[in-house]
Amino acid sequence: MAHFKWLASFVVAAVVVPTLTAETRCPGNVESLPFHLVNRHQMIVGVYVNHSGPYDFLLDTGMQVTAVDLSVANELHLQPQGTAVVAGAGFSRSVSIAHLDSLEAGSHAVADSKVLVYDLGSSMFRASWAKISSNGSTC
Repeated sequence: MAHFKWLASFVVAAVVVPTLTAETRCPGNVESLPFHLVNRHQMIVGVYVNHSGPYDFLLDTGMQVTAVDLSVANELHLQPQGTAVVAGAGFSRSVSIAHLDSLEAGSHAVADSKVLVYDLGSSMFRASWAKISSNGSTC
């Protein structure tokens, strides 16, 4: 019985120990992206907009469309191509729509996409989103 316990312990150690230092891999065409956290829960990823950047983007899985801060849109000379209404709990506002030739994160890119352009630092949006500066700090 003592030999069985020793053998079982050896097998468990032989299987478990190598996995402790193993690097996780993403399956198939999924790529991991470097990110950093702001306010302990907001994920910031670096993206290239129209081949410029990288810019810090707040990853918000609840957004239905990509939003670009007005200062970034001005820096990239994005031209308004229409308007849309952004509504949330207790607010509604008309914002601009602009066209991006490309939005790149890692080795993946999205071409010809529309984005909302508005001041993410305004008091109306400050409660919901953090305006991310170029060094990743929040305003």
